[in-house]
Amino acid sequence: MRALEPADAEAYRALRLQALANAPEAFGASYEEEAGQTLDGIRARIGGHSANRIFGAWSSGRLVGMAGFAARERLKSRHKGIMWGVYVRPDWRGRGLGEALVRQVIDHAALHVVVLEAAVGLHNESARRTYHKLGFRPYGIERKALRVGNVFYDEELLFIDFSDAAR
Repeated sequence: MRALEPADAEAYRALRLQALANAPEAFGASYEEEAGQTLDGIRARIGGHSANRIFGAWSSGRLVGMAGFAARERLKSRHKGIMWGVYVRPDWRGRGLGEALVRQVIDHAALHVVVLEAAVGLHNESARRTYHKLGFRPYGIERKALRVGNVFYDEELLFIDFSDAAR
């Protein structure tokens, strides 16, 4: 497991498009939007010099899982970041990769922000269990957070406060 580099752009793009096609209800981005991204644009996203990172799990040179971290940029919210884009190929699920990727994001985020936020579909029990197990706490429900076709999906809003002494 490691942070992706610009040279990983093609592998990342392929996995990202697979994720968006297979689970459109789990991501804020759409397949159509991401399919239009150029490899140069993806390389720039991966190779930024800020705290933002995309972590990948690899097997035999193949990207099989990913999870992203983005720090907020606005002055009044720079103390917060968001975990996004968590996905593991279906044939690699159940092996702890998703949990390991989320841990990687949490560890990285703790070095850069005070609060880490995430959102997860209410229907995604497996991901919700993992996030709760790793210390995320719910703070609300966003009704109709995503719309795929004519179907709406609610999301649970989560956070970890790294300054919380009880953590």
